[in-house]
Amino acid sequence: MDMIEKMTMDHSYKPVLLKAILTYADANGRVKISDIVSYFRSFYESRRAAGLIVEKANSIFSKPYYTDKQAERNILSNPFKRFEDMNMFRHTKTLGVVEVDSTVWKKLTDSEKKWIESICNERIEKYYQRISKNKEV
Repeated sequence: MDMIEKMTMDHSYKPVLLKAILTYADANGRVKISDIVSYFRSFYESRRAAGLIVEKANSIFSKPYYTDKQAERNILSNPFKRFEDMNMFRHTKTLGVVEVDSTVWKKLTDSEKKWIESICNERIEKYYQRISKNKEV
């Protein structure tokens, strides 16, 4: 929980990943990677459709065309790896599933999940405020 509150961000990926997991996880904290990719695509494409900054120019998601496979590679190397290194998430390639560590997932209450989502929303908002200011300079 402390890590979520102090989350540092070079891109918007970490909170978007957390929100995808909270949206699609089953009772055991497992999510199909295809659902995560779908969530990322929906998040960034809705920003594009609304005329908002999608992401930094060097992000795959700022490009108008990218494949699901490219998005998956980016997600697994860029926010996922950070959580995996902390032993919070695990990826099972053969099943195409990302799983939250079972001890972590079992301890999370519904109110904690809502808190995590609200922190993610705050971080996303602050992130886009910061990068939009940098674009004006």
